[in-house]
Amino acid sequence: MNAARLFPVLLLLLAGTARAEDACLAGASTLDDQRALRALRDATETACPCAAASRRGQYQRCARDVADAAIAGGMLRPECERNARDVRRGAACGTSKSPCGRYRTGHNDPVSCRVSAETRCHDRARFDETSCAGQTHCADVVDWTAGTCVDVRAKGPWEAGVHDFELTKDSVVSPGTPRTLRIVAWYPAAPGAGPIDPQSNAVIDAPLDAGGAPYPVLLFSHGSCGYPRQSIFLTGLLASHGFVVVAPSHPGNTLNEYPTCGTGAAQLDSYQERPQDVLFALDSMLAENADPMSILFGGLDENRIGMSGHSFGGLTTYLVTPLDARIKVAVPMAPAVIGAPVALAVPSLTMLGQIDSVVSNDAIRNAYAAAQSAKYLVEIANAGHYAFSGACFPSSDCNPPVTLDQTEAHEVVQRWLLPFLKTWLAGDPDYVPFLVGPAPPGVVVSRGP
Repeated sequence: MNAARLFPVLLLLLAGTARAEDACLAGASTLDDQRALRALRDATETACPCAAASRRGQYQRCARDVADAAIAGGMLRPECERNARDVRRGAACGTSKSPCGRYRTGHNDPVSCRVSAETRCHDRARFDETSCAGQTHCADVVDWTAGTCVDVRAKGPWEAGVHDFELTKDSVVSPGTPRTLRIVAWYPAAPGAGPIDPQSNAVIDAPLDAGGAPYPVLLFSHGSCGYPRQSIFLTGLLASHGFVVVAPSHPGNTLNEYPTCGTGAAQLDSYQERPQDVLFALDSMLAENADPMSILFGGLDENRIGMSGHSFGGLTTYLVTPLDARIKVAVPMAPAVIGAPVALAVPSLTMLGQIDSVVSNDAIRNAYAAAQSAKYLVEIANAGHYAFSGACFPSSDCNPPVTLDQTEAHEVVQRWLLPFLKTWLAGDPDYVPFLVGPAPPGVVVSRGP
């Protein structure tokens, strides 16, 4: 083999060697290690069902054998043996004890967990502790509940209801021309309501559950050539956790107008129309809130309103938030940033995928730097532009298994967005632990005052 052909092979070999030497859940090995550890959990549950374990020692020996076999078979790197052991030792299988999550109030210490009797898991002078009887492993208590026992990936205490409104406003670009918007509203419905519409991740026209009303409101603006239901993994989940989500269409820039929706002219028009689309949707839903005949009657809290959006909708978030003092928080996701960044003056959560090829991540970081008030920037490794939408368009941005698949990406988005809204919009201090402490592998978090 000549030198020209040998060089690429040597590069591949060197890359493989470097990956083999990575610490577990670090460097280029992070995603592969996460998947391998998840597969080990599945294999362990198959071989050693937690619910069937009668003694903790018996379960531990069985789980250790499964881990040893995974390492011997090359399914788990030896560098992850200690991580597998920690997951195993943090299992409450075969015992009457439960995972006990610990969070140190007011500090950035990591959340910790131990298997403990419920009577020994309680708040102390320097720590808040919660017994998570519904969880079997400390690893889940730390990663997905931040010690609170609330798994933010799971449906909340409500079912999600959904209703479509079709309303008409005047065009900004062409005054006197009617502009018809489809406004989709998700809201908390009674637990157990059904059936679930898979296109909405909610029950169509289910009655609002007035028991917890009024609920905080989140406005959501879809991406260019998108549609209001583009992110039902979020909108339905948020409704089940006690939010009303209001998502207007942006006529001329929706999937229904593809491919003209993506032309320069359509995007320029939408840039001008979108802010007023959103504010019209908000005013319209607040009018529904005051109408005893409306499905949303009494359901919206006009003092707790947030603004969010993906891509062009993220840009719309920057445009709308300064226009209306009713908006208390902002959540731009993979936002398009044009020109000088708008300095958001409300608490904000900015999210991006580190391999996004559609928008400029440097521009997003500059916009985050300009933001005032409490602010968070969450960067998701191995994720691109479509981590925040339901659809995955085959590309460098979305190319599993090289990148995160949609379920993996959506879980990370849920892990940060729901606690942010619970803390800063709903005013629930129980979710603060999610927003402090070191970031988990595969996520980079920046925080500002």
